[in-house]
Amino acid sequence: MNAKFDFFFSYSRSSYEGFSEHLIKDLSTYGIKLWVDIHDVPLGVNVLEHLGEVLNETKKTIGAILIISNNYFLKKWCQIEFQYFINNNIPVFPLLFEMTKKDIPMEYSFIKSLDRVTIHSVDDDSYQYAINKILTVYIEKNKKKCISTKIENTIFESLIYSYLETQYKDSCVISTNNIGKFIHYFYKTNKIMIPNFINVLINITEIKLQFYFNEMFTRSDLDIINLVGKVLIDCHTQNHECALSFLK
Repeated sequence: MNAKFDFFFSYSRSSYEGFSEHLIKDLSTYGIKLWVDIHDVPLGVNVLEHLGEVLNETKKTIGAILIISNNYFLKKWCQIEFQYFINNNIPVFPLLFEMTKKDIPMEYSFIKSLDRVTIHSVDDDSYQYAINKILTVYIEKNKKKCISTKIENTIFESLIYSYLETQYKDSCVISTNNIGKFIHYFYKTNKIMIPNFINVLINITEIKLQFYFNEMFTRSDLDIINLVGKVLIDCHTQNHECALSFLK
């Protein structure tokens, strides 16, 4: 059974304005489904009971994004959420906001050994790097579950050629975006429902293309675009390696 959301979003309210709010909006723009208490707790329900149901649902998701600010571990709800993740072996993806690993309380020192990103502002390069890390995790977890929809078309083949020629170059974002546009067109003209995973990949190509033209494109953006191009090809041909050998 599919989960109702991709990630549980755990944060202290003090980090909401100025950081968490922006991150929630940006990840949602890509099509990532988050559970966020301020948006998803229905009016009039028992908060503790509802949280228990949602935490149980989190077992079926990719994991939990933790926004660890200076008072995160001082908040009752954050403590409940965090302890549940650890006790149930739910993957956590910690982002340290306005703090460093030195500020992590001793009893939670094991977080220092986890893959994490330290961010001081949404304007930092580390902010986009963190988003790309989350997108990478999302893609890696979903690509094996993607049902292949094979596209046999000479235009698509030429778009794959262009992707291969620009792979590992910044201009790869243009060829990957063209692949995304064609796949979107293919689904629409054949009246096939576009899976949310494919929609997210296409959204990534469109957003990163804007970064490219606005001269905001970074190395981590290139890494994610190369991954997106490969997975889009994998999901619409036999697989990436077969596509390579075929086109050669």
